[in-house]
Amino acid sequence: MTTITIELPEPLFEKLERAAQLTKQPVETLVEQSLAGSLPPLLEDIPAEYQKDVFPLLKMDVADLQQEVQQVFPPDRWRGYEMLLEKKRETNLTDEEQAELDILRREADILMLRKGYAAVLLKRRGYRVPSPEQLPIAQ
Repeated sequence: MTTITIELPEPLFEKLERAAQLTKQPVETLVEQSLAGSLPPLLEDIPAEYQKDVFPLLKMDVADLQQEVQQVFPPDRWRGYEMLLEKKRETNLTDEEQAELDILRREADILMLRKGYAAVLLKRRGYRVPSPEQLPIAQ
């Protein structure tokens, strides 16, 4: 553990003390939990193979991040992905089919990581993030 000293405005400290009393936790625990939940996401938390795909989000403005959260997997690509997965359950895929499935899986992974990271960045910047029900889905 590392100890730091910070100065807080009196109203904020009083609020912190009251929250600690209500939750029956030490003030230090509340501060630790609050910091852990509010720190910006680290790119190192993303698997290394996807970091280059997610890194550009850090430079995006709010409008671009909001658009990123709304992205959907192209319907034709999604149908191909589902078809290959179903075929793989029933029989062996050819080398070409397996390669295509791997490409589609990576595309889907990238899309989901980017959407999730964009949502975290928006929330971190104080913007409302749409609920899953409010997001578009592939048709």
